[in-house]
Amino acid sequence: MRLLNTAIKMSLVGVITSLVARFFGLEYWLTAGVLAILSIHLTKRDSLVISARRLAGSLFALILATLFFLGFGYEFLVYSLFVFIFAYSSWMLRVSEGIVPGLVLVTHLLSRGTFDAKLLLNEVLILVIAIGIASIFNILYPTSSEKELNSHILSIDQMIRDHLFMLGLLLKDPLYSDEYYRHYSMLDRKISKTIDVVELVDKDLLFSNDHSYLAYFHMRKEQSAYIRHMYQHALKIKSIHPIAIEISDFVIQMTKHVGIYNQAIFQLKLLGELQAKYKESPLPATREEFEIRAGLYQVLNEIESFLMVKVQFHHQYPDFSEKHLK
Repeated sequence: MRLLNTAIKMSLVGVITSLVARFFGLEYWLTAGVLAILSIHLTKRDSLVISARRLAGSLFALILATLFFLGFGYEFLVYSLFVFIFAYSSWMLRVSEGIVPGLVLVTHLLSRGTFDAKLLLNEVLILVIAIGIASIFNILYPTSSEKELNSHILSIDQMIRDHLFMLGLLLKDPLYSDEYYRHYSMLDRKISKTIDVVELVDKDLLFSNDHSYLAYFHMRKEQSAYIRHMYQHALKIKSIHPIAIEISDFVIQMTKHVGIYNQAIFQLKLLGELQAKYKESPLPATREEFEIRAGLYQVLNEIESFLMVKVQFHHQYPDFSEKHLK
């Protein structure tokens, strides 16, 4: 859908800009439409940032080329030298987005063969009209919204719940570890794809955007990494153990509290009680039990890190749940 919207914007802005430039009687009016199309990108923020750089780079090209041509003549050799200096300078000044449109406009000056103030003004107007209309389109064209981000939140939270639920089953039922890990791998890929989409959507929110949505999704991605570590430890446990069953029950009940609200502090308290209980339990009597207990100890540490990530997010964005999902 995003690609379709971008194609629609490009088509509309190209036609409208060309017609506006023609209405004002500008030479090379079709060039205005092409420059406007170049200023349309997948997200609003990228479009505006790149358009600003393109405007600065193209104006730089016109000024530099005019000085070169006035000083050394309207010759192809002079133009070749200008291209080298302009391209290198644009990269150094971080306005490389203006290289292509700038060169297109400068070729119009070169083809005239002599200084023409009217033509120079014509090129500036082409540039301003193209980028101006493209910027208006980028801001006003309806694309993504907070509603879309909220739907992604519900989706990724459910994936985290599924992750944890499958982990809980794995701790209780180590014989089917391959099946559980296959399910985890599938969910992990879905989370990565969702975050890629959200990063684009976040760039469409130009105003009152504190990037809390993006931070939320990166928090979930970090939590997913801790779940991966839990799976890796759990996969090493090849037999059923009473402590593994207790941790499994804890993990499964934790799935009920995955969401936008700060339930992690309460879960950390329960986890602390569980850890204290195991510290008071008798030491393992066999090597096998020692290895199982060691693996379960690592799982508990990863759960703690998993919960701390959520706590830290709410410290940074204390009003997230009330502000975004009323």
